[in-house]
Amino acid sequence: MRFLFLATFLFAAPAPALAHDHETPATGHEREPAAPVPVETTAAGAVYGAALPKDMPVAIGIDAAVKNPSAYTGNALAFKGEITQVCRKKGCWLVLTGTDGGYARVAMHEHAFGVPTTSKGPAVVYGTLSEKVFSAAEIEHLRKDGATAPAERELNIDALSVLIQGAQ
Repeated sequence: MRFLFLATFLFAAPAPALAHDHETPATGHEREPAAPVPVETTAAGAVYGAALPKDMPVAIGIDAAVKNPSAYTGNALAFKGEITQVCRKKGCWLVLTGTDGGYARVAMHEHAFGVPTTSKGPAVVYGTLSEKVFSAAEIEHLRKDGATAPAERELNIDALSVLIQGAQ
């Protein structure tokens, strides 16, 4: 009888959660981004994420932001540049590069949306600029997603909206 009770207890007890390691650092893929479908199409191009604000600020060149990041951090602003890299798996990040070679990595807000993985060319990103320090695991994750030479410390834009100019 004791054996039957013990066997029932062992097999009925919940299995330990081996599939989820709480010690693993977050890499940004905790949430699956929505399919890269434009929320609006304007004369300038396709908009991903949220619709552009009605009172859209004048876009700041990413080179200006790179030269003086503290002047542009903390508030949602518009930044312009060229899309030079995109996450090859989900379109959940891109790199916005200026004419002088300065850049910021753009992360889609809360991983809620993506852009087409083939995106390139001029773009305007509406979001908040900050400086981001990546862990070794995050850098490796970015490399697996197609990033070339991610740095330990980069400017980051938490994007609410991305306008890809010329895209329809």
